[in-house]
Amino acid sequence: MLAELVNGWGLTALMLVVITLVFLGAALHLRAELRWVRAVTDHLGVDLVDQQAAARQTGLEIEAIRDEAHAVLASSDAAWAQKQVRSWHLRALRVEPALAFWTDLLKQLGLLGTVLGLGLSLMVSGDAKELLEPLALAVWTTVFGLAFSIVLSSIYGAKLNAWVDACDRNIEAWDARRRAGASRPE
Repeated sequence: MLAELVNGWGLTALMLVVITLVFLGAALHLRAELRWVRAVTDHLGVDLVDQQAAARQTGLEIEAIRDEAHAVLASSDAAWAQKQVRSWHLRALRVEPALAFWTDLLKQLGLLGTVLGLGLSLMVSGDAKELLEPLALAVWTTVFGLAFSIVLSSIYGAKLNAWVDACDRNIEAWDARRRAGASRPE
C-alpha cells in the first residue's frame, strides 16, 4: 500500500493539492491586506487634500478607516491616538514580509515534497533503479511550489512595494497634520 502511494501519483497528487491550497490561502490573505493598504492610502490621501471629499468616500473598508481616523482625531488621549496610528503603520509594513513568507513557504513545500518522495521511495524499494520513476513524479511538487511562488511574487511584488510606500507616506503626513492640529490653541 505504501509502495503504491510512493511509487505512483498518490503522494505527488497529495502534495500538489496541499501546495495549491497554500497558494490559494496566500493569495486570499495578500489580496485582503493589499485591499486594506489601498483603502488606508486612498482615504488618508484624499483626507489630506480635501476633508469634505474624504467624508463622501464609500465602501466598507473606507468607512471603517474613516471611523478609526475620526476616533483618533476626536480622542483626548494622545497616547491612544498615537498607538492607533502606529498600528496602521505597522500593519502596512507587515504586508511585504507576508509576501516573502508565503513565497518561501511555497518553495519549501515543493522541495519537501521532492525530498519526501525520494526518501520514501528509497525506504520502500531500496533500489536506486526503482527510484527514478518516483523521482520524476516527486519533482512536480518542486515545480508547483516554485511556480506558485513566482506567480505570487509577480502579482503582488511590485504592487505591495508601491502601495505600502504610499500608505506609509500618507499615514506619516496625516499624523503630522493631526499632531499639528492638536497642538494649536483654539
